[in-house]
Amino acid sequence: MRSARTWFVGGLAVALAVSSLCSAARAEDAPKKAIAPAAKKAAPPALAVTIEGPVDPALAPVAGDLIKLFYECYPKLLTRFDHPDRPAPRRIRIVFDAKLDIPAYCAGDTVTVSGKWLREHPADVGLLTHELTHAVQAYPSPNPGWLTEGIADYARNLYGPKEPANGWRLPRLRGEKGYTAGYGATAKFLTWVEGKHPGAVDKLHRAMQDGKYDPAIWKEVTGQDIDTLWGECLRDQPEKAAPKSR
Repeated sequence: MRSARTWFVGGLAVALAVSSLCSAARAEDAPKKAIAPAAKKAAPPALAVTIEGPVDPALAPVAGDLIKLFYECYPKLLTRFDHPDRPAPRRIRIVFDAKLDIPAYCAGDTVTVSGKWLREHPADVGLLTHELTHAVQAYPSPNPGWLTEGIADYARNLYGPKEPANGWRLPRLRGEKGYTAGYGATAKFLTWVEGKHPGAVDKLHRAMQDGKYDPAIWKEVTGQDIDTLWGECLRDQPEKAAPKSR
């Protein structure tokens, strides 16, 4: 009886094994459903820049410098400041305008530059970095203009030409609430804030992009209100060098 029972159990195991093999074979013979490949996120278009407008022989070298600077600084601006859900333009037009009475301005994917200004100040190509920052910012209204321009000059100081031939640099700070002066003064303040609180500029920038800027954000980001930060920044400035005696 023991041997019969053992044979039965063994036979059942063999039968189950054979049944499993047959099922597997039928499964292999059955038509397979095609599995759709996972959709790939479209790659952003390649960067490109065009020069348009009246460019005379005197301005041709400046136009070349602007193109070179575009490819040097714009990828860095995109890496740091581009919005993940609203990408900045990848193709930029630089338009020379002989009648423009300001150095430059940005609107969408177009940077308009003054031919007159660049003819008189050919080394001031760093203005392009400032304007390209505006292309990436794309801040909705309302947002404080002084901070918009300050971040653009903060970016110019970091990603623009180093030791520019025209002597452009961030100014010495002075005055109560001088951080609202915009441009270089605000940029220098932001540089100091970023040094004390790494990541602060990026958080301010993203709040502006998302239309969520509020003066209270300074305390959220740094632990101090903006006026307290400004006072500390002024105190941290090195003393002006005394004039050399003859």
